Amino acid sequence: MDSEVAGTNMADKSTVGRTSTLKKQLGLVSATSYMIGNIIGTGIFISPSVILEGMGSSVGLSLLVWTMCGALTYCAAMCYAEYGTRLKKSGGTYTYIREAFGDFVGFLFLWTDFLIGRPLSTALACLAAAQYIMRPLFLSCPDMAPTASKVMVGYVILGFFVMANMYSVKLGARLQTVTTVCKVTALLTIIVAGMVHIGQGHTDNFSEPFKTTHLTPEGVVLAFYAGLFAFTGWSIVNTAVEEICNPYRNIPLAIFGGLAVPTLGYLLANVAYHAVLTNGEILSGIAVAYVFGERKLGFLKWVVLSCVAVSAGGIANVNIFIFSRTYFVGGRDRLFPRFLSMINVHRRTPQPAILVMFILATIYMCLGDIKTVLGAYSFFKSGGECLAVAGIFIIRRRHPAKDNTYQVNWLFPVIYVVFFLVLSVTAITFDPRLYLPTFCVSLLGVPLYFLSRSRWWQMGYLARVNKWITLLCHRILLCEPASPDVV
Repeated sequence: MDSEVAGTNMADKSTVGRTSTLKKQLGLVSATSYMIGNIIGTGIFISPSVILEGMGSSVGLSLLVWTMCGALTYCAAMCYAEYGTRLKKSGGTYTYIREAFGDFVGFLFLWTDFLIGRPLSTALACLAAAQYIMRPLFLSCPDMAPTASKVMVGYVILGFFVMANMYSVKLGARLQTVTTVCKVTALLTIIVAGMVHIGQGHTDNFSEPFKTTHLTPEGVVLAFYAGLFAFTGWSIVNTAVEEICNPYRNIPLAIFGGLAVPTLGYLLANVAYHAVLTNGEILSGIAVAYVFGERKLGFLKWVVLSCVAVSAGGIANVNIFIFSRTYFVGGRDRLFPRFLSMINVHRRTPQPAILVMFILATIYMCLGDIKTVLGAYSFFKSGGECLAVAGIFIIRRRHPAKDNTYQVNWLFPVIYVVFFLVLSVTAITFDPRLYLPTFCVSLLGVPLYFLSRSRWWQMGYLARVNKWITLLCHRILLCEPASPDVV
């Protein structure tokens, strides 16, 4: 078996050196599009009711929460801008946790994200896109669309983006640019209609902006948590540092611009919602963008719904991109199976990691209703980013700055970490059962980590299975293992 793999590798010796690393082919526009497309999801189009309800139906306090969540996200994003110019490794949050706290903590984060985070988010994005695509077929009863039909359409959407990302990095980036344009178009349509409505003198909904009905600490925490969830995805640029051209310039600019557009768009869109709709309509649980379209857009409501469908598909495209790069790095670091770090000889894409993502997302789509674990996913995602930001002082000591390294003021990581810790402790106190499954899945990674370090694991049957998969990826997908050294 080993001689067979060795013989195959020797036969393709000329290609190994050529494919040992990912290629730098993402410019400023592509990186910014990925970031905007990953932050802006379907949440802003469906329902901002959680924040409004948590802030006691106060319009002014709700807008303040959106603004503060954007500012807090900037605190963490600036730390990641420094990471992107200080370290040359892809992998994003996982890489920074591993660099600061070691292999064990990095593995636990990677394991939980592998099993829950990215596949779940991708499956939900595909199903959301399928639901909006099928809505015109069920105008009178939109909730009567067959579940099996939604799942099948979701499979088609998932397969399309998987093949695009396997074929070419540039094709995936171009698709992301298209979906980003659709998201921004939908937001601009809502914003312009809302501003026109305000310009016509309809400002009654803002008469008492800070009047509340029932404000509680639990509601405030949930409102902030929902707002931070709406901004998740800002760390995507750092998952592909090795593929970004001129990272010292493009990474900080992509993070600045990529976060400014959603922050401003979220704030203006919510102003438009509150100008046109009453608090009762926003809190009703109905899709806010659809109700807004019915009230104000006329025929253009179908343009908005189409853009929402495309934007949901864009979230799937982003997750495929992030998943494959993160576990490509995990395989290269030998924390995960080595075959995940293989790159196609001709396409220069991490095809085995993309296929693993496809399999896991397919399984999640078969499970049916998986929205109940979104809160746990959001807690885990933000918690990992908080841990990565907390390690900035350790990474600064281990990786000294160069002349072109972007450096953030120490107050930014301190503000973000302290705020998130207070938020998390309060959230767990009010509803510990919501986060218990995520902790259990993470704890399962503890024995798995030490088992993977044992001689039985590395030299036994599972090692031979890994070699067989590596050989299949080499012969069928024409992939080669990546070099462990980052150029």
